[in-house]
Amino acid sequence: MRTFQFSDAKSHKFWNIDVEGDRFTVTYGKVGTAGQSQTKAFASAEKAQAEADKLIREKTGKGYVETTPGAAASPEEAFERAIAADPHDLTAWSAYADYLSEQGDPRGEFMQVQRALESEGVPAADRKKLVAREKAILKAHEKEWVGDWPELFPEPAGTEGRGQVNHTGGRRYEFKRGLLTTANFGELNVAAARAFVRSPQTRFVRELFIGDTPYDDTFEPGPDVPEDVDQSEAAYHVLLRWAGLRRIRRFQLGWLADEVYGDFCHFQCHLSGDFAYDFVKQMPDAEEVLLFAHVRDAKNLVKLPMPRLRVLQLYHGSSYPLQDLAKNASLTSLTHLLCHPHAIEAEHPFIRIGHLRAVCRSEHLKSLTHLRLRLTDFGDAGAREIVDSGILKRLKVLDLRHGCMTDEGAKLLAACPDLRNLERLDLSRNALTKAGEEALRATKVPVDLAYPHTDAVGEDAGEMSEYLFQGDYE
Repeated sequence: MRTFQFSDAKSHKFWNIDVEGDRFTVTYGKVGTAGQSQTKAFASAEKAQAEADKLIREKTGKGYVETTPGAAASPEEAFERAIAADPHDLTAWSAYADYLSEQGDPRGEFMQVQRALESEGVPAADRKKLVAREKAILKAHEKEWVGDWPELFPEPAGTEGRGQVNHTGGRRYEFKRGLLTTANFGELNVAAARAFVRSPQTRFVRELFIGDTPYDDTFEPGPDVPEDVDQSEAAYHVLLRWAGLRRIRRFQLGWLADEVYGDFCHFQCHLSGDFAYDFVKQMPDAEEVLLFAHVRDAKNLVKLPMPRLRVLQLYHGSSYPLQDLAKNASLTSLTHLLCHPHAIEAEHPFIRIGHLRAVCRSEHLKSLTHLRLRLTDFGDAGAREIVDSGILKRLKVLDLRHGCMTDEGAKLLAACPDLRNLERLDLSRNALTKAGEEALRATKVPVDLAYPHTDAVGEDAGEMSEYLFQGDYE
């Protein structure tokens, strides 16, 4: 049986065909469902195979990508499949490097050099030689190993100007252990997306960063871009058809203005997050999903099966269905849940006491060690929930910046012996006075207490407190 899949912004479906003698059976439907089946008989086995081949050509012409599992055609393909299955397996990388070196392929030496540079024990003199050799190999082969897609979009923004950076430090791509593993689209346009999708060099990409999508009215229409599409979104439709999405382990949408687990946030996000779900649903092995965009409805996203997910960072959104996330039985590996909503624009904050309670008492989020919930109104009630739930027994970092906790909540936390497990507590921009601050500092837990406010809290507070507007305001 041969299997195929098709994905774009509107659908994620499969089509399989199984030829047996003078007949074949076609099964099709949405990915994740059993689908429907149809069987057709022919005058001969040759006729059945010919018709099957014709259907396959039609499907691939429409954008379907073959996903048929099978034996490796060569040792090189076997090594590549092993790395794809587990990119953290250093044995597979080393074996592949040795094999390529034996074949006289310069990629083998490049892999060995970069692997050696990963070791902290390399003497300075040897490291200098390795760096020089790394540069020399890249100078000779970089264009061949990367393809032409990086030449088709503007340089990604750096730390100057808008202050917007990303995890690649502004570089368009990165090699890790000798292979092209990271693609960074500072601005994703249709030409670059098309070149990327068709490039065989991108088959090892496991980290995908998209900073922005410019208005693009220069592209030629085609089957990869729907008619009447918003011209600032056309490139998304192209990239959503890339078969390599299912191999992505680390995905970022939108500009990041801090370190990945830092605490500063650039509050001028203009990026729509409407396509976030369409990307992530095609990444079953994702380990980090970092969204810095206006996600208006995250309910389906947080319900996705993501058994490898360790880091989920949701900034600038107006949808935080943490009750649904807490019920997701696949999220047993999640260690970091990092949320900083859009500035308040509704009758109440986007994260409330029910969201906190669901996370703290989830039977699935047992690996959670870093919890960041900002712009909330649960205040002292939240402190009580955190203590009573026992989540402090496993947390290493608790960040409740931009809240309304008072001295009462601070003293509740300080009195809990489990608070000493924390490596960092952030209660900046809460309603603490000197008494609450002193109680927390007495615990010897590293704590951030900058910029306390005196905004009114509770049901009688009247208008929304100013601290709730300290998110993205665009």
